[in-house]
Amino acid sequence: MSWIDTIFSWGIIYIYAICTVILLVAFIFGKDRLLRIVPWVLGIGFFFHTLIWFMRWYRTGYFPANGEFENALSGGWFAVVLTLYIFIRRPGLVGIALVTVPVTLLFLGYGIMKKPMALPHNAALKSSWLVIHVAFAQLAFGAYLVAAGFGVIYLLKQRSENRKESSKILDNLPVMPVLDELMFKFIVFGFIADAIMIIAGSIWAKDLWGSYWSWDPVEVWSLASWLLYGLSIHLRVTLGWKGRRLAWLYIFAIIGIIIAYWGVDFFIRNSQHIFGVRPE
Repeated sequence: MSWIDTIFSWGIIYIYAICTVILLVAFIFGKDRLLRIVPWVLGIGFFFHTLIWFMRWYRTGYFPANGEFENALSGGWFAVVLTLYIFIRRPGLVGIALVTVPVTLLFLGYGIMKKPMALPHNAALKSSWLVIHVAFAQLAFGAYLVAAGFGVIYLLKQRSENRKESSKILDNLPVMPVLDELMFKFIVFGFIADAIMIIAGSIWAKDLWGSYWSWDPVEVWSLASWLLYGLSIHLRVTLGWKGRRLAWLYIFAIIGIIIAYWGVDFFIRNSQHIFGVRPE
């Protein structure tokens, strides 16, 4: 990495770390005033995050998706941009950052310790399908992560109400049916983006490997995760599942997406989805 990349990368990691500490202190100790500065701190981090993201794209000539760091950079960017969008539309929902920011921080930290350098793309990856496939994958990840954030604050608010505890932070959140509806909308959004990702990947795979589907571990985990989210939508629409049960499901379902995007590449070396491509 160049010195500029290094400074910006560690800079956004430290800013997201500060943001995480502020969120934890606010929720644990009930310091609701601290939440007012979260959007500003996160906005500064997002500015530099966007800067290094486009710098990496300009330098390599392709969508940042080469190695653990670039995947964390792209996935985290979509998660943070959706978080800030919610802040703008509903300022009282700062609490969802309690999930999106720490997860982005951890993945960026993991990525910068693994393969942070800007490597040339393999010839097979030099396709416009890369942008479509990976962009929708990371967009789905961001939406699912936001939904998990809604799940966490839903459970915290429900717990507070059940125990009849007073909390300015939780009391200022929208009523639980509104949280439930927003959580579900982001799941539907992510589910559609996920479907486009799978279809685009299949079309691209036909050109790359000669078949639309090869039961690669990444493909299997992605399909299983997509079906799980599809099942959750079915349970909501058909069987009327709401609230607590779906909140827990969305919090744990994000693990499948994390395994598909990062876990398989960590444990399995013969996957066709080689995220850490070496220079030719």
